[in-house]
Amino acid sequence: MLASEMSSGPDAMPSGPGPVPSDDRPTGLGAQFGRTRAAFARLFRAHVELLKSEIGATLGLVGGMAARGALALAFAMLLGIMLYVGGLLFIGEWLFGSLGWGLAHGVLLPIGAIVALVLGIAGGTRGPALASLLIATLLALGLGVLLGTNVLFNTADYFAGDVLAAPLDSAAVVGTLAGAILVGLLLALLFARLGGLGWIGFGLFVGALVGALLGFGATADVWTWPPALGLSISIGLIAWPILNLALTWPRLDLEAHFERLAPRQTMAALDETRSWMEEQWRTRSPMRGRK
Repeated sequence: MLASEMSSGPDAMPSGPGPVPSDDRPTGLGAQFGRTRAAFARLFRAHVELLKSEIGATLGLVGGMAARGALALAFAMLLGIMLYVGGLLFIGEWLFGSLGWGLAHGVLLPIGAIVALVLGIAGGTRGPALASLLIATLLALGLGVLLGTNVLFNTADYFAGDVLAAPLDSAAVVGTLAGAILVGLLLALLFARLGGLGWIGFGLFVGALVGALLGFGATADVWTWPPALGLSISIGLIAWPILNLALTWPRLDLEAHFERLAPRQTMAALDETRSWMEEQWRTRSPMRGRK
């Protein structure tokens, strides 16, 4: 009986195996911070991987779009070249009777545009550029009318047959001589304006050579309208950049024009700041050698 009371008392020890009591102590601050940092790092890595994946997909899409755009631009440029070259050749054959006129016009037109743009970069104004274009257009129209109506040929033939004697009894000879004199004088004046009096001889020589060729071509035979217009347009396109250069070049001041590209206000401000700092250094620094 004593044994039973001892076994059932409040202080009796449990017999046999039982569950291990759990540790309910709170987690320390360092451990919580470590877990939070690890979770944040995992979240950050996940976002970075997602961003990399999206950037890769975007770059692939942009690369494909850029490649297609480059091909489209290349085909558009090819189309423009074909329209420009083929169109001028077609017009040359259709209107002027030869593909050569289309080729000549297609070469001379960009040359005139390039000269106009370069002079504009160098400080040329619109006035001389437009004036040269207008004069060249009027020259082409007037020369086309003179050639198409054979006024030049008929005039040279009249002087050769009724006024002048041998060896000037040929329309071609009269036209060659007249062209050499007229164009030679014009180019002599032009080169004198561009380069000074020292260039008169050179201009006269070049002008006489070019004028002789033009005069011979204008009076060697009777002209029809298609080649007359083709030649007159070619001469107008040749005269356009020459006239543009003659009207613009004497007015150019390259030094003053390109001085505007320099940041003069910034440089002046820097010079003032440097002068002020040097003055402050001289006035506030201790005098050497004085105690």
